[in-house]
Amino acid sequence: MLNAKQVLVTVGTPCSMSAVGSTETHRALVNRDPRAMGFAAADAGHVTFDTTSAAAEPIFLGADGRPIDVAEIERRWGADLRTHMGIRQIPSERMASHVSTDIAAPLPHNLESGQLRKLAGIRFDDIRGSVLKDMFGLFDDDERVGPSLQTQLFVYSGLGALAALPLPLAQILPEPHRFRVAAACAFHGVEAVAHWQLGMQPRSERVADKANDKFAFRLAGALASHGPGLINAMLSPAFNLSRVMRNPALLHDLRQPGTVLRRVPQTPLTSMGACASATIALCEIAPQMVLNYPGHTAPEVVLWTGADAVLKPDFTVLEAFGVGAMMSREKLAKANEGRPENEKRLVSESLAPFDVDAQGTVVGNGGSGLVITTLDFALRNFLDITSVIVGWGQSGETGGKGHFAGVGFGGENALIHTLQMAYEGHGYGVDQFRHLVAHATGTRTNSKTDLSTTHTARVAASEAQGFSGRLPMMTVGAPKSIGDGHTMGETGLKAAGEGIQYVMGNTTVGIPTLRRPDPDLGEAAAFFKLSTDPVMGNTDGGVLSSTQGFGGYDGAMALKAATPESLGRYEFEDRKILDAYLERWAQVRRERIEREAQTRRTVGFPRLMAELHRWHGG
Repeated sequence: MLNAKQVLVTVGTPCSMSAVGSTETHRALVNRDPRAMGFAAADAGHVTFDTTSAAAEPIFLGADGRPIDVAEIERRWGADLRTHMGIRQIPSERMASHVSTDIAAPLPHNLESGQLRKLAGIRFDDIRGSVLKDMFGLFDDDERVGPSLQTQLFVYSGLGALAALPLPLAQILPEPHRFRVAAACAFHGVEAVAHWQLGMQPRSERVADKANDKFAFRLAGALASHGPGLINAMLSPAFNLSRVMRNPALLHDLRQPGTVLRRVPQTPLTSMGACASATIALCEIAPQMVLNYPGHTAPEVVLWTGADAVLKPDFTVLEAFGVGAMMSREKLAKANEGRPENEKRLVSESLAPFDVDAQGTVVGNGGSGLVITTLDFALRNFLDITSVIVGWGQSGETGGKGHFAGVGFGGENALIHTLQMAYEGHGYGVDQFRHLVAHATGTRTNSKTDLSTTHTARVAASEAQGFSGRLPMMTVGAPKSIGDGHTMGETGLKAAGEGIQYVMGNTTVGIPTLRRPDPDLGEAAAFFKLSTDPVMGNTDGGVLSSTQGFGGYDGAMALKAATPESLGRYEFEDRKILDAYLERWAQVRRERIEREAQTRRTVGFPRLMAELHRWHGG
C-alpha cells in the first residue's frame, strides 16, 4: 500500500466564479436554496453580508448596513438578477455584427465591467493602500493595461481557495520553493489581444494617451501565463527593484535557511489542453508532487486553478466554433415548434446534455481554485481533507484526425489509466465509483461519447481487475446545465468541485435541463441513471470525471471519500499523527466551513488572502 507521502488529497472546497455567480450562489442553486437570490444580490453588489453570521445562516445587509431579508431582495432585484445570470441572450450591441449566435454564458450582473475587481479587492486604490503597494503598477484601472478578465478570475478563484487553510500559508509552509501554482486555460486573455492594435511601439500608437509607454503591460496581460504569474507575484516575498539596486544586501533575505535554494515559489505550471486543460494540469502536477528522485524538489502545496474569459471582448469566439456546434435561437425555436407553451424551453435551459434537444454547446466564462497537498502534509498541519485523489490519467485519441473536436476514439485510455491507478495504487476496484461528473457539452454527439467512453473504460478496467459481475449503475451530473455554460479550460476543475461535494455527502448537481433522454445514447445508457434531480452524495463513495477537448486532448480523475477508514489504509511513519488528526477532524471541518464562508463573503477577500498568506521579505 502507498505511503501517506504518495497520496494526494484536496483541502477545502473550490472557490469559483461563473455565469451563475460565486461559489455560494452556485451551491444555493444546486441545493434549490430559497436564499439563492440573496447570494446573487451580493455578487451584484446590491447587498453585503454580516460576516459574523454562521455559514449556514447568512445575514444579508442592505446599503444602510441593516439586515435585509430574502423576500425584500427578491422584490427589489429578483427579476433583474435572473435576467443577467446564467445562460442568456446577449444584447446585439455587445457583440460583433457577424457572430452567428447570441446565446452565451458570460459572468453575471456587472462583474465583467468592474464588480469582479471590487469583489477581489484589486482595483488600483485597493492595492495602492495595501501592503502590496509595491505592485500597484500591475493594477491600473485602465482596462487596457490593468489585469484582464481572465487574470481577475485566476486571482479571485485561486487566492480564494486559500481560505481553506487554518493558518497563513507562509507559516504552514515556510519554504516558498515547495509551493506551486498549477493553472489551466483553453485560451489566453483574449480581450487583451485587442489592445495590441493600439500599436507595437510608442511612435506608432494611434491613440495619444497614457497607454503609449505601457505596451509591455498589454503584452503581459495577453499571455496565458499572466494570471498564474500574478498569483505567484502576490504571494512571493516582495523585493522592490529600485530598493535592491540601492541596497543589494537586501537580497540576503532571499536565502532559504537550511538549503542553498532561494525563497521563491516554483514557476507556475500553465496547461493549455483545450477543454481538458484543468484535468490535464492535474495529471501534470500530480506526479511531480509524489516523485522521489535525487535532487528533485517536490511541491508540497499546490494551488490548482483554472480560468477562461474567451467571450471577451465581443463574443467573436462563438463564430470560430461554427453554427453546427453552438446553440442558437434558431435551433431553440425549432426545438420548441409545436410544443405547448408550458413545455417550451427557455434560453436559460438551452444547454441540454443527454436530451433530444442537445443541439449545441453554450460557451461561458469562469474560474475556480482548489488546494491540493499530500495526505502526510495535510495530517501534520490539520488541514480539512475533503477527498482523496486516487487516480488520474490523460490520453489522445484517433478520432481527432477526422473531427478534431474531442469526440473520437481512444480517449477512454485516460479513464482506464485512472481506474487502474485507483486499483493498483489504492485498492479501489471499478465498482467503487458510482457517480460520473460528465463533460456534457450539450451536443448529441458528446452526450453519446460521454457515456460510451466511460462505459468502455469501465469494461476494460473490469477485465484487468477480474471483476466479473454486472457493472453497477452510475448517477450522472452535468454542471454546465445549471447555467454555467461551457467554461472551456476551467471545466474539469468545476467538475472536481462537484465530485468533492458528492464524496462529502452533500447534494450535487444532476442534469436539471433533462426532459426527454436521447434515444440514440446507445447501449451504454443502460448503465447510467439520468435525472433532473440533484444527486445525493455518498460519504463513502467514489467519483469519476473525464473531459475531452479539441485536438484529442483527454483527461480524467477519480476521487474517493475521505473517512477514517480510507485515510487509515495507507502507510505512516508514525500512526500517532493519523490518530491525532482523527481526534480533531470534526472540529477542523467545522472551523474550515465557517472560515471559507466568512472569507468568501468579505468584499476584497482575494487581496486579503494574498496579504495574509504571502511570504515576507525585502
